Amino acid sequence: MATINLRDNQQVIDYLARDFSSFRKALVDLIPAKIPEWTDRSEADLGVVLIELFAYMGDILSYYQDRLANESFLNTAQERRSVIDHLRLIGYEPAGAAPASAALSVVVGNDRNGVVEIRPGDQFATATSRERRSVTFEYVQDKPLLIDLSQLTANSAHKADGSVRTGFKEATAAIPVVEGKTIVNEVIGVSDGTANQRYRLAQPNVLRDSIQIVTDTTPPGPPWRLRKNLAFSEPAFTEEQLLALQTQGHIASTLAFSRNPDRDYAIETDENEVTTVIFGDGQYGEIPPVAARILATYRTGGGSVGNVGARQITIVGRSPQLQLLAAEVFNPDPASGGAERETVEQAVKYAPTVFSSMQRAVTADDYTAQARLFPGVSKARAEATNWNFITLYIAPTGDGELPTDILKRDLLAYFEDKRMMTTFLQIGNPDYVKIEIQASVTAQSFFKASDVQANAEAAIQNLLDFSNVDFKQILYLSEIYRVIEAVPGVHDVFVSRFQRAGVAEDLTSDGRILMGQNEIPVLRADDLQLTMKGGV
Repeated sequence: MATINLRDNQQVIDYLARDFSSFRKALVDLIPAKIPEWTDRSEADLGVVLIELFAYMGDILSYYQDRLANESFLNTAQERRSVIDHLRLIGYEPAGAAPASAALSVVVGNDRNGVVEIRPGDQFATATSRERRSVTFEYVQDKPLLIDLSQLTANSAHKADGSVRTGFKEATAAIPVVEGKTIVNEVIGVSDGTANQRYRLAQPNVLRDSIQIVTDTTPPGPPWRLRKNLAFSEPAFTEEQLLALQTQGHIASTLAFSRNPDRDYAIETDENEVTTVIFGDGQYGEIPPVAARILATYRTGGGSVGNVGARQITIVGRSPQLQLLAAEVFNPDPASGGAERETVEQAVKYAPTVFSSMQRAVTADDYTAQARLFPGVSKARAEATNWNFITLYIAPTGDGELPTDILKRDLLAYFEDKRMMTTFLQIGNPDYVKIEIQASVTAQSFFKASDVQANAEAAIQNLLDFSNVDFKQILYLSEIYRVIEAVPGVHDVFVSRFQRAGVAEDLTSDGRILMGQNEIPVLRADDLQLTMKGGV
């Protein structure tokens, strides 16, 4: 129901008037025409109470109608659940959170010798504090890691201040670890023999690439194989066409190319980061044997919480041989690569471009765009160094750290089915270039000088914050003047030094600092010096 207006003695419906007041007014205006003997309009009248109840329900239903209309389109949808459903229509799954990675050093006494074995699943953690909960890291390589303590140099361990730690030796950055926890052989369900069975994993925030599914049968069968998504339609090709195209066993993006003997499954992750395992229907993928328990091993974690600082991972949570030796561990460099799940805004922005490119990397720009979609990568730049050789420079999520070997390995695997067959890809480290800025700022007489200085420093720091800079960027002296002069209370400013650290010349001739292809500018607090004049 909507408000009815009179125009030229004709009734005109205003369909935009759909709130409580509009509904109430429309219903009251109908009383003289429908029930002329009803003259009491007080709020205590039972009929008026009923009218207000109907108007209240109409307001609620109108709200739901508007929401349903908005959620029906990708560009206007607000609910993450709606965006996920829209993107599944084009085969795009929003990326989940990415785990941080680090390399741990091992410190033992000089008298400790022999070979230490670090096994897959060994855990290490940060200490718990009031400000931050403990963060768990694990060694997740397929094979055990062996550290020969007898090959370490005596008294090679160092304290945080760089001084020698007498009586101890150190294996520097010896253990690669990844943030998260492993759930082993969780029973997610028992097969009932029906088609398209679905089972939820108990823990949220699952690292999707870590899922391993097996069925508890006698004799034990091989692990099931993950496919990207399911297709419940009729066969896209006949058996003869499949054989001719040689697609069987090579296309891993859909169960449309799976057949009954194929032990394939797919996964879906909802808006609450709860992951569901989906099996086939007997035609597209095998149905798990009746009464067989379905076991899942997977890792949970991810997010920026794993980007801990240097020397924060110090607890040996589960590593029997290190615990027997009373060994100490720490990360000499900050952990990096931890990133939150893909936001709705990012998914809406990037999903159509990924669909149009069919997730293929041909040009240097394709490599850059695809790398930026990889969880844990904050910045990327690709350079074609030869006709078939691409160097991809990346900076991990964090605050200006170098990418770990684990992130590089995972990124190379990510590009394996995207690059052209004859193209070779190499991951390069970023070169963080320190910038030095010195300026004299005069504050207006009625502003507090300390406040003006703090705001000016914050403005410059924000301009050159890690999130606002990129590879091969050009820094302009005019931008420094602009951000300082925009600070309230600044009367005038003179920049006396704007240069790379270590360069004798204070200012470039053209007022620009050019970054190289793998260089990213950084501004440390010690490299920014503002001299204040005037003010209170």
